[in-house]
Amino acid sequence: MAQFRYQAVNRLGQSLKGQIEAVDLNAAVEELRKQGLYPMKVKAGSGGGLLTKEIELGFLAGRKVKLQDFVPFCRQFATLIRAGVSVTRSLEILASQTDHRGLKKALVEVHKEVRQGVSLQEAFANHKAVFPEMFVNMVGAGEYSGQLETMLERMAVYFERQRATQQKLVSALTYPILVFFIAIGVSIFLLTTVVPSFAKTFAEQGVELPLPTRITLGISQFLTDQWYIALGGAAVLAVAVTGTLRTKRGRLLWDKLRLRIPVFGKLYQKGLMARFTRTFSTLEASAVPILDQLELLRKVIGNSLFDRVITEAQQKLRKGERLSDVLDKHLALFPPMVTHMVAIGEETGTQEHLLANLADFYETEVNEMSSRLSSILEPMMIVFLAVIVGLIIISVYLPMFKMMNFTQ
Repeated sequence: MAQFRYQAVNRLGQSLKGQIEAVDLNAAVEELRKQGLYPMKVKAGSGGGLLTKEIELGFLAGRKVKLQDFVPFCRQFATLIRAGVSVTRSLEILASQTDHRGLKKALVEVHKEVRQGVSLQEAFANHKAVFPEMFVNMVGAGEYSGQLETMLERMAVYFERQRATQQKLVSALTYPILVFFIAIGVSIFLLTTVVPSFAKTFAEQGVELPLPTRITLGISQFLTDQWYIALGGAAVLAVAVTGTLRTKRGRLLWDKLRLRIPVFGKLYQKGLMARFTRTFSTLEASAVPILDQLELLRKVIGNSLFDRVITEAQQKLRKGERLSDVLDKHLALFPPMVTHMVAIGEETGTQEHLLANLADFYETEVNEMSSRLSSILEPMMIVFLAVIVGLIIISVYLPMFKMMNFTQ
């Protein structure tokens, strides 16, 4: 017999921790379920409780399947279960009709594991690169409570709205980024192919060049003769930025910067609040304990500033303080409307509905702001491109005007 430490939830939604003896990990999980507990985490150990292996049963990271493929899967799974189709048959049907190779392979494996007696949650959890944390956790809650079809419906709605919000954010940012890189590409083309021919002409004529022309010709010569330095510098900069963003301090600085960018920072904040309130509302509706809600929120949102606030909130809640009091100290991230709604929800017990209304509000705000930005940015970016190209052309033609005046 081996010792196992566990974290579980009972039928009242209370989070419990303890130890249990069992032959192996699967036996420990099964024994916990017989005791009426829903296991969230089980750690296997040996010799005085020294942990040698940890297996996450609820919160697992990673998502390689895009939402556009995952959303139809959630909706179809919920429809099949609601229609009375067995779980194994539903998995078989879904695996046969999906076009995504990774999802198809994972569903085939899940189907095989479920037929061998593995719980549905554990089977999905074994493929953490495919199935999102929220999905794995909610499937486990639905399986335990006997409301699997309800949880799947909630997940389908949740991911559908998350996808819609993401698409709006991406569409608002794609056009300016695309035009920016086009401007850089056109500029490099002009500086390396067109400008050098003018430089040769100016040298032959011996014309005194104005400052803008000298700057343009200098950049052109550098890109033409020492392109490898420019390319190497760009590569080093890319590696340095990537390496910095992988550090905790780098991610924190980047997340702070994103919130302070004019216009786009506001859009990013609204997107964060839409995701936070929608996820929080879904977890509230599923009766997940508050500390587990915060842990899942911390992992799902994916923002280091948010991570720090939620970690602080978890510590304060263990001491008996309210979540709204913690959020109220971080108004740069959480607008007053969010903190007030959370406070009202805590006092009245209507957290789920208030958060759902907030999520609807912020999702609408993201949609409207994205549409306004798209309509404003399109002409602005065209002007930006014209200005960049125009400056290069004007700087090249300035000496020609001088030459024409001199000949007259």
